[in-house]
Amino acid sequence: MKKKAYSIALASIFIISLVFVSSTASASITETRITNHGSAEMPAINGNRIVWTDTSNDESNIYMYDLSTKKQTQITTNGSADKSAIYGNKIAWEEWQNEDEASIYVKDLSTKKQTQITTNHGVDRLDIYDDKVVFASSGDLFIHDLSASKLTTIQNVDAGWPAIYGNKIVYSPAIISDEKSNIFMYDISTEKKTQITTSGSAYHPDIYGNRMVWMDNRNGNWDIYMYDLSTKKETRITTSSSDSESPVIYGNSIVWQDNRNGNWDIYAYDLKTHQQIHTTTKSDQMDPAIYGNRIVWEDYQNGQNIYMGTISYLPVAAFSASPTSGKHPLNVKFTDKSTDAYYWSWNFGDKSTSTDQNPTHKYTKAGKYTVSLIVKNTAGSNTKTISNYITVKK
Repeated sequence: MKKKAYSIALASIFIISLVFVSSTASASITETRITNHGSAEMPAINGNRIVWTDTSNDESNIYMYDLSTKKQTQITTNGSADKSAIYGNKIAWEEWQNEDEASIYVKDLSTKKQTQITTNHGVDRLDIYDDKVVFASSGDLFIHDLSASKLTTIQNVDAGWPAIYGNKIVYSPAIISDEKSNIFMYDISTEKKTQITTSGSAYHPDIYGNRMVWMDNRNGNWDIYMYDLSTKKETRITTSSSDSESPVIYGNSIVWQDNRNGNWDIYAYDLKTHQQIHTTTKSDQMDPAIYGNRIVWEDYQNGQNIYMGTISYLPVAAFSASPTSGKHPLNVKFTDKSTDAYYWSWNFGDKSTSTDQNPTHKYTKAGKYTVSLIVKNTAGSNTKTISNYITVKK
């Protein structure tokens, strides 16, 4: 399914396109190159730490880069480690003893203790959240609770691509075949399995909070879909004629790889503001992972390396006030409801201003007042104005 190609292109800044939102500047994303070995793949990120697999020198080991200390650390040394995941201080990975036998290990970075949690379990994918490691092996779903040192097996679920958030695990088969590939959810607390899709062509799920995303081929090409457990509503995110693959989600951002421009670019979509942004460097960028507003991916512009980009959506100004009418003097509490804003500039319409995020303002004279809010971030600014919003009576 993945197509990997190599090309050389040097760029320090990705310029990305924007839809649906206007502003005084263009959204952009600054590229940071994390590795330079030319043999790095399958990145994961949590907090300030990035982990990946490096296949240099005919070996395969797990490496970590700490963004706060700018230090790279080699986690494994036996040359047969693969498929890493990270959460907090814990890194999990698969390690092969021979061609037929693999084990899963977890290392606690705070205690520097490494623990072997399974034997003879080659995995399709593994993930970790808090003290729980999930993985699929031979069609079964496994959950290892590190705090209880307990391994639970959920048999005959045809799991091949698990992801976990809290007590919820989403998964799909390892291989798409015979219209049997659907997304399922397993609730660890209730031990209940729920089928999410019925298309028979859904694959590669991810989950954050009550939202899950996946890629689906129900319309002839791969599109990204989302399902909200709280509203029980499915939303189609992409509708292009190209393939959109490998989706991940964090907060209100959905990220995926997309080849609509002739090579694989990284796309990001904001569920609140409906902004869509993407990289434009003419090299293949694949296998994204996300934490907060940071994305990591495999990049092929200088061999095969890990790159990181910071999502910077344009801000969208919004606010409310209470009360909006009353006798003078009138104290009004203004509440910022903007998205992606880091600076606030209020004009209350009576020649008074504020840079507080949620100010309270006293109107001392009767009249009708127009209120405006300017919000900014590194990508640009946006203004919201409500005419005659506040009515002050004598």
